Amino acid sequence: METTIQTEQHSDSILDNLWCHLREQRPVTLYNNYKGVPVTYDAEVAMVSTEYVGFIAHPLQIAAIKLERQTYIQIKGIPDPIRANPISIDYTNRVVMVEKLKRPHVIHYDLNHSWITPDQPVTVELDSDMGGTLDGTLATLAALEDNLLHVIVDVPAEVPFNRQDEIRLTFKLPEGGDLVQVAGVVYSLTGSQGEESRRLEVEGRAALQDEIAILAYLAKQEDALISELEAIYMQLRKGRGLED
Repeated sequence: METTIQTEQHSDSILDNLWCHLREQRPVTLYNNYKGVPVTYDAEVAMVSTEYVGFIAHPLQIAAIKLERQTYIQIKGIPDPIRANPISIDYTNRVVMVEKLKRPHVIHYDLNHSWITPDQPVTVELDSDMGGTLDGTLATLAALEDNLLHVIVDVPAEVPFNRQDEIRLTFKLPEGGDLVQVAGVVYSLTGSQGEESRRLEVEGRAALQDEIAILAYLAKQEDALISELEAIYMQLRKGRGLED
């Protein structure tokens, strides 16, 4: 879910590129995340100085920036997003002022895909042709490119599977949803045998009917979370603030 960025970008180059955006009235793209859902909209560059940059941003972006206390900026001429921290936000006029524009070493979430955590516990049955069987709890579910599904499951410490093992996951989608199955390989297994639980990640695919059910569930959850973010923006615009 995280992206490692190895190259370095000087602040002068960042500001020079932002000046080009301002002169050409070319928007930048801002990236944030709300509970696993990407919040990505174009923003107008309103001002550029040696210390601060101002953007006119989408309401949902404004709310996400307030919650995260940072944003990532995609700038023309710079291959990777730049991180910045807000110093002031005008919720009525949707203006956010940011500082400390730097190239991050790591972005700790996926900028393009939703990673949904269920609202209620979901039991997952894990099994393989090698004979191992185990029950776990669904932690996160994501749909990636090329019909690939990524499933993260919390499992007991004693796991009869290893990385690259072929495996099947069977679980019922929340809120009375369908019973679905994902077949794939163990992508990652973290945590040690001495811990109470470990985290197992599987990348795989589902039959068409199951895939449709999973995508519908993810879309429904995304819509609910975006509605939450809209309500947060309206609360901020009314000057009510947020509880920490």
